[in-house]
Amino acid sequence: MTLFRRYKFLLVSLAAAIAVAALAGNSPGLPAGALPQKAETSMQDCAACHEDLVKAFAKNSHSVLEKSAAYKLGNPCEPCHGPGKAHIEGGGDITKIIHYKGKTAKLHNQQCLACHSKDHEVSGYGGSTHAKQGLNCADCHGIHTSAGLTRSLKQQTSTLCMSCHTVQKTEFSKPYHHRVTEKAMECTDCHQPHSGLDRRQVRNSSTGEEICFRCHKEKQGPFVFEHGAIRLRGCQGCHEPHGSNNPKMLVRATATSLCLECHSRTAVWSVNSSQPPSFHNLNSSVYRNCTTCHVMIHGSNFDGAFIR
Repeated sequence: MTLFRRYKFLLVSLAAAIAVAALAGNSPGLPAGALPQKAETSMQDCAACHEDLVKAFAKNSHSVLEKSAAYKLGNPCEPCHGPGKAHIEGGGDITKIIHYKGKTAKLHNQQCLACHSKDHEVSGYGGSTHAKQGLNCADCHGIHTSAGLTRSLKQQTSTLCMSCHTVQKTEFSKPYHHRVTEKAMECTDCHQPHSGLDRRQVRNSSTGEEICFRCHKEKQGPFVFEHGAIRLRGCQGCHEPHGSNNPKMLVRATATSLCLECHSRTAVWSVNSSQPPSFHNLNSSVYRNCTTCHVMIHGSNFDGAFIR
C-alpha cells in the first residue's frame, strides 16, 4: 500500500471514529453498543396492539435479540423503542416510548448506530452520500420485516439500489454490461452503501487499488512497463463501469479513437504521451486497430510498446 493510500486510510478511520462518537453522544435511546439488561415488558404485551409486527418479527434478523443465548432479551422491541411499561400503562401514549414518526433521518440513524457502530462498514454512515441525502436506515432496511436472503433489506440488493439509481439501471440494459441484472454480481460488490470517502463510495481491493482488480487480477500487475493511462486515469478512463454500447465496455466506439485521445500531438497531450510513429498511416485500415499489435495494453513485463 502506498504512503498516500495509508495516509488516506488513516483519515477515513479517524473520520469514522469522530462520526460514531458524535452520533453516540446524541442518541435519543441507548448509548453506543448498549442493550437493556432486563426487559420491562414482553413481546406478548406489544402484540396486544401490534400483532402483525410481532408475527413478522420472528422472521427478521433482529429476532436474534430474543432467541440467541448471547442476548436472551425478554423483549427485542425495547432496544430500539426503549422501555415499554410507561407506554402500555399510558394507553399507548406515544410520548412515553422512543418512536420515529416525524423524526429526522439523523435521529433515526443514531438509534440504529447505538448497536451497529461496531461494524466498520456501518460506523461511518454519518459522512456517507446516502446520509447526506437524508436517507435513514429504514429507507433500505426492513426493521420489522425484510426480504429473504438479504441483510434485512426490503428488496434484493441490486433491485433496491436501482429503485433510486435509475440512470445506472438503464446502463445495465446496454449490450455490454456487468452482469448485475443477471444476478451474477451485486451493486455492493463494487460500492460500499454505508460509508467510504472515495468518489461514489467505491470500494477498494484488499491491496488498496481499484475494486476492478478484485475480479480482473490479470490487469493489475505490477508490470515492468506500466500503461500510464491506468496509473493516471484509472480503469474508468477507458471503460464504462456499468454498461456501454461499445465492446469491452469502452467509453468510445472503437479502441483506436480511444487511444488517439492521448496518443496524438495536441496542445494537451503532446508532452504527456507518445505520438504514433510515422509509418502508422491511419488512412490504412491496417493501423486503425491498435490492439491488434499492442495486445498487452494494460501493462507488459517484456515490451515498453505493449506488443507482448
